[in-house]
Amino acid sequence: MLRALAIFLAVLFFISGLLPESDDSSPKGSSLSGVSKDDKATQPRVSTSSSASVAGGRKKVNRQSGNARTWCGLVVAPEHRCSPYVRADYKYSQSLEPRIVRQLGGIYSPYTNRVFSSTRETDIEHMVATSEAHDSGLCAAPDRTRRRFASDLDNLTLASPSVNRRQKKGKDAAGWLPAENACWFAAQVVKVKQKYGLSIDRRERRALERVLGKCVPSELASDCDFSNIALEASWTTPVTGR
Repeated sequence: MLRALAIFLAVLFFISGLLPESDDSSPKGSSLSGVSKDDKATQPRVSTSSSASVAGGRKKVNRQSGNARTWCGLVVAPEHRCSPYVRADYKYSQSLEPRIVRQLGGIYSPYTNRVFSSTRETDIEHMVATSEAHDSGLCAAPDRTRRRFASDLDNLTLASPSVNRRQKKGKDAAGWLPAENACWFAAQVVKVKQKYGLSIDRRERRALERVLGKCVPSELASDCDFSNIALEASWTTPVTGR
């Protein structure tokens, strides 16, 4: 009997000793660290989500780099004629010819290193053809931008009619490159396309990369720095009759 009473009292004392530990005076799940159970449960999810987001971001960048959606600040995309091409939208004045001659240093065609005796023997030539520029973004541009493009000296040179009208015509760098001064030509194409926010297609990009990769050190090519590429004429003073 006494033994049973002692056991009963011991159990009662044990139960009473546990009661303070179940006190609800502090928030449920609180701890000495000040972070609740709910917060602890949330932390791993935030950390995991953040890591996944960063990793996903890296993967996305790598995919874009691998697909080469841009190159040297130019969007790489197929040509697209979003409005009809009308040659009259790209008017330019023949009065530009003397300015082109001064810029070149003579009546000279960089494409062939040929010097002419008169501008009657040459055409004004758009390095980025107006039709190609139209299909690379100017189809959505206002008229004043098209006219400005057509008269931009950065995009104008001289060429013989046979080269301009029969060989190059409206081709981009993937379809035609000059026999001479290909480095200068490719650098000008990139410069003009950057200036007007024009796109390039994949074939044109590969052609420009191949040319420019031989023209400048690899570190400059990777940074798209072609500013040191200059026109290399085979003559130092204008001559005629050649």
